[in-house]
Amino acid sequence: MSGELSTSSRPPEKVNLKEVEWAALLETALTMPGSIGSTYNRFRTYSFGNQVALFMQGATGPVAPYKKWSELGRQVRRGSKAMAVQVPLIYKEANKDGVLENQVKGFKWVNSVFELADTDGEELPPYEPAEWSRERALGTLGIQQVAFESMNGNSQGYSRGSEIAINPVAAYPLKTLMHELGHCVLKHTTPEGLAEYQTHRGLMEFQAEGTAYLTMNELNALDQMDPSESRAYIKHWLRDERPDNKSIQQVIKSVDTIIKAGTSDAVIHSSDENRIDN
Repeated sequence: MSGELSTSSRPPEKVNLKEVEWAALLETALTMPGSIGSTYNRFRTYSFGNQVALFMQGATGPVAPYKKWSELGRQVRRGSKAMAVQVPLIYKEANKDGVLENQVKGFKWVNSVFELADTDGEELPPYEPAEWSRERALGTLGIQQVAFESMNGNSQGYSRGSEIAINPVAAYPLKTLMHELGHCVLKHTTPEGLAEYQTHRGLMEFQAEGTAYLTMNELNALDQMDPSESRAYIKHWLRDERPDNKSIQQVIKSVDTIIKAGTSDAVIHSSDENRIDN
């Protein structure tokens, strides 16, 4: 009922996130159990990056801020240590019309959430896991799936602008969909992105395939692809090069964007309290 991770799925040890590089976050994301959001997002939606961070800190059950646990009739035990999540730094800034608006100026690690095991109190309400829909995702992202018109029979799919096409005989159609969605969300298919693709094709293919792999894993759909083939594809395009922090952050963000775009609004809970206003 608590939605805790199985013993075999738990990380070997807790880490200090302030000392962890984005490359380590990516490596963890590529090896952690699937559908982890169903565990951590029971009462509040956390970004995919924060879910990876919570896993690295050893979280095994639902998490929430102190205030949320109090609202649920549970008390955080004295002496419990809060886990860290990244929260946006919000500033007030005037727009071109002189009206003050909230602007995100960066992110900061803040120890602000506790897991179920650190609380005592009333029984938790029934859990309704989120459902992901490709139609909802395409509509939310403003992306259209069109007929496959390539004469290259070896092509699994392609994307251009805000359109994607999947080969009717693609070996893994859902994974191919995620790969092409990744290209679109990462803006590889814009005029500027296409120009950059000519010189940074390997990096962009790493990003699209990384997005596909991580999204499929989070949706618990690795049985609809060949994970080892996907990892080999990533390695081929990187040619043993190490992606920079920005490229990895973009992959993590694109996974989060695709998952949220296809998730029913009815089961998404705001995480606006997890922010710092300045």
